[in-house]
Amino acid sequence: MNKIDILQRCLHTLTNDSNVIGSAVSSKNGLVMATDLPDGIDKNSFCAMAGSLFDGIQTAASAIGRHGVQHAITHIGDEVFIAQLCGNSAILLVNAQSGIKMDSFMHEMTSTANTIGTVVG
Repeated sequence: MNKIDILQRCLHTLTNDSNVIGSAVSSKNGLVMATDLPDGIDKNSFCAMAGSLFDGIQTAASAIGRHGVQHAITHIGDEVFIAQLCGNSAILLVNAQSGIKMDSFMHEMTSTANTIGTVVG
C-alpha cells in the first residue's frame, strides 16, 4: 500500500463519523496531499484554508509568547473546522457539524494525525 492509499484510508475512517462532512491532509502551506470531501467542495480551497487557519493561530500564539500549537478549531455557522498538526510537515483538516462530540472525536483525530505524521515524515 502506498502513502496516498494510507492517507485516504485514514481520512475515510474519520468521515465514518456521521457528523463529519469531509476531511483532508495538506502540507503546512496548504497544498493538497489527500482528501475525502463531498462533491461541491473545492479541495484546493479547503486545503489552503487549513494552511491559513493553522498559520494564523500559530502566529497569534507566538505574539503572546505561546508556542507548540498542535490544533486549531473555528466555528462557522453550524459547522466546525479543526486543523491538527501531523508531524512537522502536514495538517489534517476536518469539517464537521457543530454537534460533534469533541472530546472523543479529538482523541480519534489526534491518533489519526499521529499516523499521518508518521506516513508523511
